[in-house]
Amino acid sequence: MSHSARVPSETIRKWQEIVNLLAEIMQVPAALITRVDPPNLKVCISSESKGNPYKPDGVAPLDQTYCQTVMTTRQPLHVADAVKGNEWQLDPSVTLGMISYLGVPITWPDGEIFGTICVFDNRRNEYSDLYLRLLLQWRDVLQDDLKTLSTLHRQLEERDAKIRRLVDANIIGIYIWDFAGHILEANDAFLRIVGYDRDDLRSGRLRWSDLTPPEWLDRDLARWLPELKTAGSLQPFEKEFLRQDGSHVPVMIGAACFEDGGSEGVAFVLDLTERQRATEALREVQAELAHVNRIATVGQLTASIAHEINQPLGAIVIDASNSLRHLSGERPDLQKARNAIERIASDGERAVNVIRSLRALAQKGGPNITEVDIRDAIEEVLMLTLSERHRHRVELRTMLATEDRLVLGDRVQIQQVMLNLIMNSIEAMSTVMDRPRVLEVSAALCESDGLLLVIEDTGSGLGPDIANRIFEPFFTTKPNGMGMGLSICRSIVEAHGGRFWGSRRAPHGATFKFTLPRLVAESAVMTK
Repeated sequence: MSHSARVPSETIRKWQEIVNLLAEIMQVPAALITRVDPPNLKVCISSESKGNPYKPDGVAPLDQTYCQTVMTTRQPLHVADAVKGNEWQLDPSVTLGMISYLGVPITWPDGEIFGTICVFDNRRNEYSDLYLRLLLQWRDVLQDDLKTLSTLHRQLEERDAKIRRLVDANIIGIYIWDFAGHILEANDAFLRIVGYDRDDLRSGRLRWSDLTPPEWLDRDLARWLPELKTAGSLQPFEKEFLRQDGSHVPVMIGAACFEDGGSEGVAFVLDLTERQRATEALREVQAELAHVNRIATVGQLTASIAHEINQPLGAIVIDASNSLRHLSGERPDLQKARNAIERIASDGERAVNVIRSLRALAQKGGPNITEVDIRDAIEEVLMLTLSERHRHRVELRTMLATEDRLVLGDRVQIQQVMLNLIMNSIEAMSTVMDRPRVLEVSAALCESDGLLLVIEDTGSGLGPDIANRIFEPFFTTKPNGMGMGLSICRSIVEAHGGRFWGSRRAPHGATFKFTLPRLVAESAVMTK
């Protein structure tokens, strides 16, 4: 198969220099490299010398030619003057006036004839032995080139065979395309992905531009096609194709041109449908775990929450009795009754806020993306943990932003992060006896044009063996902990486009920080 290999342009230029040099040294009108092209002999390379009648790619019948004898005998041939002998009168070269000839055979590495390297003269020429040796030396150079060409061609055939096996294996979708939008060839795996058959492909109706939804086609034309034309390849990226039934299929696709400046190339397509299903299932599991985590945290606060609700309810009962007493006397004291009723309204609002916050944390459902006032959200969480902080004698210090404190996100999820971290800090300080128990909560602008929220405590801190593992799912230092709190917190923050990290606090305690972008695109917010 290598005998039909195309000679590369670099080799052609080299051979052209050889025949030009031969014609100049031997002072003949023509020096040629010929190649067998059954049933003809083809001029492969022709010298650019004056008076050369042979044109590149010219052909002549093999029969009764100088070169046929050289290739048949595989020996050099010297004809000094064809006019004086009858055996060469039928060679087409004689009719062109080329009456003398010197040529040697050229073979492929396996011994198969490639053609000849030869010189012609329009006058009698005895061609000295020196010229024959020169011709043989150049012949050896050409055969070395053919050996290299044969090796490269074999390697290309092996590579093509591997590619063909990959295409035929139908492990991933593969198609051949052009910049005009056509799909020129495709394997069965790709046709299955887009829901078409081979008849559709053969008809020419299959076009990658038609398979691309409008919302993706703009990106293809404006971004990826220019990059492909410039760089010659595209790193894998995700997009969608339109199936024949009109449904969308998510895919990952990579593409490359066959050659620099070419108009055709190959694309490799991986169906992401199963991955998308797995991702959706993972989101459902994460949402369920987040809900369970909230319920568990609320359970820890049961006694404190009961106290927070009982306090305003008890005050409401007392103020109601007082207001009735002030109104039922012989001389009703309207001002005192009004004051008592105002306290009832205030305590009622306080109880309602506690219950509303609890209900939001306990309820199960999809994300509710709204504009969240971080200061208000934090203060609600601090209200829920008030009694727990008092019970453990924890001093609270806050530094909350008064401006630029709005983010777009899920209020409940953000409060879940704050509640988890505050409860962890309170619990970490519950056994501390030799220093003040201080909880610091701050929110301020950070350099990345977002809000930085920090929760610090003076508790037991994070040991070196713990610091690197605190975000691992199911890792916990609590006797009855699930080990999911911090992992869930980080997933919530990252889904909102922020960062979450923890570290030791000098000289005692731990610090947890997370960021929330002040302007977060809705598509970046967690969709669990």
